[in-house]
Parts: sequence; C-alpha cells; structure tokens
Amino acid sequence: MRLKLSPVFFLGQALTVYKQGDSLTINGLTLDFTQLPDGATLSADATGCEWIVSPVERTGGELVLTLLLPLLEEANHAARYPSDIVAPADGLIALPIPEAEQLAPAQGYAVIDWSQVITAEDKAQAAREEQLSSVIAEIAQHRQLADAAIAPLQDAVDLEDATPEEAEALKAWKRYRVALNRLVEQPGYPDEIDWPEVPA
Repeated sequence: MRLKLSPVFFLGQALTVYKQGDSLTINGLTLDFTQLPDGATLSADATGCEWIVSPVERTGGELVLTLLLPLLEEANHAARYPSDIVAPADGLIALPIPEAEQLAPAQGYAVIDWSQVITAEDKAQAAREEQLSSVIAEIAQHRQLADAAIAPLQDAVDLEDATPEEAEALKAWKRYRVALNRLVEQPGYPDEIDWPEVPA
C-alpha cells in the first residue's frame, strides 16, 4: 500500500488512519479495497469518503490512494511537504501531524460504489478506441490534402487543358488517395501504419 498525502490548512478536525490488510479506517469509517483488481481504478467519489481526494488505484499489486492531510498554521516542514507512506504495517498509521486528542466514533463500513471501477481491460479498450480515433482523424486530414490537390488538376484534365506534368501529378495524387483508403487493410492497423509518401 502507498498513501499519498495532500496537505490542506485546518479542516476543523484531526485525522486518524488505521490499516488492516487492504482496509483503511479513516476517522472511524472503514473502507475495504480488497476487491479492487490489479490495474483498476476507483474514483474518489465512489468511496464515499471525504478524506480521499484522488482515484484509488492498484498498480503492480500495490494499492495507491491520496488522503487530505489537515494542517495547523504551525505545521512543520514534514507536514507541509509530506513523503508518501509506503507499505505501512497494520495498525495505527503514523502521520506527520499531531495525533487526534479524541478518536472519531466508529462509523462502520463505507458503501463503496464498485460500479465505478475502471478495470485494466476497460483502460486498454479505451486506449485502443482513442488510438483508432486518432488514426482515423489523421487519415481524414491526409485525404483533405489529397482532395484539395486533385480538384484543380482534375479540372485541367477534364477541360483537356492539362500539361503533361499536371496529368502526372493528378495520377500521383490519386494513387496517394487510393493508398490512404487501403491503410485499414494493413496487418498492423491502427497501431502500426506504413504511411504512403506524399506526392512532391
């Protein structure tokens, strides 16, 4: 487990955190993250805990989350610029702020909205979709370039007013446009693309 701390000046209450395996009891509210799979992310809102201020993730088996750290004006350097707490032992977690004078009452288990979990598979699918959208947009830009080059050359050919150079240029741009249309047939598409050379 890795706890990141986000300092904020005086929230009006102290912070006490206990750890038991993949469960944290934060000011009396227990959150059990045991069922968060590796590579997955859970939004902070889904935890129902105001002290958790960024998505909870499990990366390489390590549970990572960020907690607000309430500061007083006289807070020292270690509290203002806290280091991550890495692999804390079960029990009370030592924080770089004074311990609470009175423990918060037990609130039971938090109702975590597990429907908001984004799994590693979800992330991979989103990345694939983003990659595909990016490639489609790039192909469309190249097509616009080709279309703009072809139109006046085609006009000259249609009017039988094209020079030999213009006629060759038209063929080159049309070959380029055909090659763009065939990019989807490449074995590595859309991750690996052998882009056709733009006509001179």
